[in-house]
Amino acid sequence: MAAGSDRSEQDAEEARNTAAIEELRRAVRALSQTAADAFGSVPWFPSLPAQTRSWARLVVGRELMMMAADIATPQPPRLRSIFSGAPLEVTGQISLDQILELIRLTVDVVLNGIDDVMDDTSASLVRGALERYGREVAFAAAAVYAKVAENRGRAGAQRQMLLLDALVDGGEEQIAERASGLFPLGVPVRVIGLLPRPDAGEHVLHEVNRTAERHRVTVCAAQRGRYVLAILPDAAAGALADLASPSRWNTEAAGSGGPLVTHHAVVTSGVVGSLSAAGPATAAVLSSLRAVPAWQGSPGLLHVDDLLPERTLCGDQQAADQLVAECHGPLASAGRGLVETVDALLAHDGSPDAAARSIPVHVNTLRYRLDRVIALTGKDPRRGRDAFALRMAFTLARTGGHAFQ
Repeated sequence: MAAGSDRSEQDAEEARNTAAIEELRRAVRALSQTAADAFGSVPWFPSLPAQTRSWARLVVGRELMMMAADIATPQPPRLRSIFSGAPLEVTGQISLDQILELIRLTVDVVLNGIDDVMDDTSASLVRGALERYGREVAFAAAAVYAKVAENRGRAGAQRQMLLLDALVDGGEEQIAERASGLFPLGVPVRVIGLLPRPDAGEHVLHEVNRTAERHRVTVCAAQRGRYVLAILPDAAAGALADLASPSRWNTEAAGSGGPLVTHHAVVTSGVVGSLSAAGPATAAVLSSLRAVPAWQGSPGLLHVDDLLPERTLCGDQQAADQLVAECHGPLASAGRGLVETVDALLAHDGSPDAAARSIPVHVNTLRYRLDRVIALTGKDPRRGRDAFALRMAFTLARTGGHAFQ
C-alpha cells in the first residue's frame, strides 16, 4: 500500500515537472523578446555593429530553446551550437566577458519573467534548474571562446604563412589578395629575417609577435624553412630596434640551449613603398639569411646590402649585379684614374704611400682620388670589409660574372 502511494507521488511529481517544462517551452518566445529588449540597457551593446546586435538577439531565442530542452533532459549545455553559425568577425567583436554578461542577463530576465508567464507551481520547479543552467552555460562559454581563440590563432598563423609564401613566389595581385584583412597595403614596410637555432624557430616567432604587441604595431610573421620572416611597418622603428638588440636573444633568455638566434643577427631590407611591392625585398632577406653565417662577428642589425659579397658567393645574381653597379660602375665611369687607384691600394694593403709609388703619382693626388672613391661608392679600400667588397666587385666586372657587361 505504502509502495503504491510512493509510486503515485513520484508519478505526480514527474507530471508536474513535465507540465512545467512544457509551459516553459511555450513561454520561450515571450521571454526571448523580453531578454533581447533588455540588451539595450547594457552600455556597450548599442555601439556594436548592427549585424552583431542582430546575431546576439537571435542567439537569445536559440539559447532559451536549448535551455528548456536541457532542463527537460539533463545534459551539458549545448552552447557550442550557438557559435557554429556566427561569422568570425562577429565572435571577434564580442569578448568572452561580454558574452557572459549577456548570458547572465538572459538568465536573470527569465528568472524574473517566469512568474508572469507560468503559474507559481511551474515557476518554482524550473527556477532552481535555471540558476544551475546559468552557471553551467558560463563554463561552456569559456570553453567555446578558448576554442574559438585557438582556431582563430591557427587560422591567422596559416594566413600569415600564405602571405609570406606569396611574397616569395607570387605576384603583386596575389600578395594584395592574401594581405586583405591581415596587413595594410598602403603603408611603407620593411622585411626582416632571423636565423634561429634549429630547435628555437617557434620560440623566436613567438618573441617577434610579442615584441610587435608590446610596441602596438601590426606584424605579419611566419617560419619559412629554418628562417623566421616578418613584415613590419617602416614606422615601427622601436620594434625593430628591440628585435635587433643582442641581449634580446641572449643565452639567458634561451635557457641552457644557447642563444635563440645564431650570430645574434637580424637582417632587414630597405624601405618598400607598399606590401604588394615587397617581393624582391623578401628575396633579398632570404638570400642574406643564407649568407650571414659567412660573416663572423657581424653586428646585431644587418641591412641586406651589407651582405652583398656573401650573397654573391652564395650564388645570388642580383647581389652580384648590385655589387658591381655600386662599387665598380661609378669608378669606371669617372675615368681610369680611380680604378687604377683602387687596384693599387688593394695590391699594397691600403697603404697610400706604397700605392702612390706603384702608379706612380704624388701621394696627395692619390689621396684626392681616394676621397672621390669613397664619395662615389661609400667604400674605403683601406678598410678590410670595404676592400673585400671592392675586390669582389672588380673581379666580377673583369670576368663577366654580372649583368653589366
